[in-house]
Amino acid sequence: MKILITGGAGFIGSHLQDRLLELRHEVAVIDSLRTGKKENLDPKTKFYQVDIREGEEIKKIFQEFQPEIVFHLAAQNSVPYSMEHPLEDAETNVLGMMNLLEASKEVKFKKFIFSNTGGALYGDVEDVDLPLAEDFITLRPSSFYGVSKRCAEEYLKLYGNLYGIGWVSLRYANVYGPRQDGSQEIGVTAIFIHKLIHKEAPTINGDGSHTRDYVYVSDVVDANIKALDFTGNDYFNISTEVETSNKQVYETVAGILNFKEKPNYGSARPGDPLRSCLSNKKAKEILGWTPKVTFKEGVQKTIDYYKK
Repeated sequence: MKILITGGAGFIGSHLQDRLLELRHEVAVIDSLRTGKKENLDPKTKFYQVDIREGEEIKKIFQEFQPEIVFHLAAQNSVPYSMEHPLEDAETNVLGMMNLLEASKEVKFKKFIFSNTGGALYGDVEDVDLPLAEDFITLRPSSFYGVSKRCAEEYLKLYGNLYGIGWVSLRYANVYGPRQDGSQEIGVTAIFIHKLIHKEAPTINGDGSHTRDYVYVSDVVDANIKALDFTGNDYFNISTEVETSNKQVYETVAGILNFKEKPNYGSARPGDPLRSCLSNKKAKEILGWTPKVTFKEGVQKTIDYYKK
């Protein structure tokens, strides 16, 4: 099939590109290269360096490439950045989604698979509600990023219903693994590995008790392939149902790298929920997906990659 990946030069998107090429699909990528890297692209992939906010350019690409499937991963994906730049966050995550959906109406189209957020989507919740199921009512968003991604999913559902576009929304927990850029402000696992490999003590935001549900990138790619074969329209949490604190992340990385120094501690970041853990029961039962890589195994794989 002819498959288009937005954000395909980025961390998750490039791994998905690799898998789709292995499965002998024809792949094209749209990426602005703001955070993506051209070296992540395979020579067999057709590349368009375009920002998804450029609606007319997006329509031209759809008319030229005629995709049957779109995997939409391009996004403003930083919670702190969204808190400082809410308008830009909405332009990328909401208007960018609408540009893609408008372009999808004009081609012979089968399915739109959206890489959504899970942790930021649900916001602040009571401890008793964890792990969160997909239909948990979100009344307390904690970041503009979470709001913009939820809004994008609602537009996806509506376009699907109005125009017969097949869709799946995958609500990721915290994804980590090789190619995640540890020099950026997102991805605490990659940040800690990057710091410790360079013999620098990292800074933990808050007192170390913030928890996240960490899912390895190859498991996320598996979920996308399951979504490609799924015949319905639905949304799924892609998670491990395991809470890991920032302090535990540091201890895991430090233990593997035999790093003895204590971390620094700073103030908690605005917009970050204290705890996050997602139920994956629905994905297991309906998609037939289950995570395979434990956190320690995934950290080891990621460290091996960075050492190279």
